[in-house]
Amino acid sequence: MLQHKIYVEKDSRRINMTFTTARRTPSYFSRFGLIRQAILGLSLSLLAFTVQASRYEDGLMAYAVGNFTQAGEDFMAAAEAGDAGAEHMLMRMFEENKLYAENLQAETLKWTRRAAEKGVVHAQYSLGKLYAQQVATAKDAVEWLNRAAEQGHPDAYYQLGLLFANGAGEVRANANESTRLFQIAASEFDVYAQKGSADAQYKLAGMYQKGLGMKVNMKLALKWLEKSALQGHAMAQLSLGRIFALGVDVPRDTHQARYWLELAAAQGLQDAEILLSALQETDTTVALAFK
Repeated sequence: MLQHKIYVEKDSRRINMTFTTARRTPSYFSRFGLIRQAILGLSLSLLAFTVQASRYEDGLMAYAVGNFTQAGEDFMAAAEAGDAGAEHMLMRMFEENKLYAENLQAETLKWTRRAAEKGVVHAQYSLGKLYAQQVATAKDAVEWLNRAAEQGHPDAYYQLGLLFANGAGEVRANANESTRLFQIAASEFDVYAQKGSADAQYKLAGMYQKGLGMKVNMKLALKWLEKSALQGHAMAQLSLGRIFALGVDVPRDTHQARYWLELAAAQGLQDAEILLSALQETDTTVALAFK
């Protein structure tokens, strides 16, 4: 309600009178105008969201067929509009060297952080790994790896275990904490390994081989490496080839070594090609010695 003061003339005297009126109610047409403006604003917002989502989906399609230039353009457009999925894909493309920039490290960090701040768990993990590469940002690494771990990312537990095992910058070495984190990581990897994840099988094998959070167990390491390698995991194939080539905790077996190294080399692993060349030179030397 609004109060109004007026003065009226009565018998040549001014009388001060106060009365109230209701607020003026907008007319039908003015209300309609406000509604129309609201609808227009909502429509523009929906249109922007639709365009953003469309560019992200276009980027995924381009990425799937290997058109990384187009994928990068689409993801960049969607990411600039705030799409967390597009930010994550830009991060991946920079990590995988499928996109290039004048300052690659800065661009990778920029998009990784933007996705991480929006709760994308793999971005949080990747940001933690990036920070872990520098002693000065080790504390930041712990913060972001913890965030990823809280969302159930097993690799985050593993990376935290490494940080506390060695210590870096403001992060002091803590053997008990490191062991605890490695054990959590191993239990998580084991769950996925049992379900057939080649990557988890490879990582679990590495923990058994190195004795991280557990005793060294080459029997279990070889078991999980072979399962992973049989599924085509290139790094598992390389690891098996190296173990048999060098005779690491197993009898040296050049036939097995060559088999696995050739598979890994076929997937483009340069280390496998180097080991194969070394094996060939060794075999030639041995053959010449017995002539």
